[in-house]
Amino acid sequence: KFAPCCMKMVCNGCILASRQNENGGACPFCRTPTPDSAAALLALVQKRADAKDPVAIELLASAYFDRCYGLQQDIHWAIELWTEAASL
Repeated sequence: KFAPCCMKMVCNGCILASRQNENGGACPFCRTPTPDSAAALLALVQKRADAKDPVAIELLASAYFDRCYGLQQDIHWAIELWTEAASL
């Protein structure tokens, strides 16, 4: 599972351990609460992208290209974001 808060892949074992510890649905890696809406997820991703995280920038580019999370398709902006992510 992909954690948008810290841009980490979290294995199923860590997710299971997190649930058994009853951490309230927080990320097993960074303990950030799981976003409950597309807007909250985008806010977390944008925060990481602002910090120049190439994985977050690539995720935003894909979201603009594929019209995910309620974003309007913007192929030109997606290509710019992919170019930025590749240069980091």
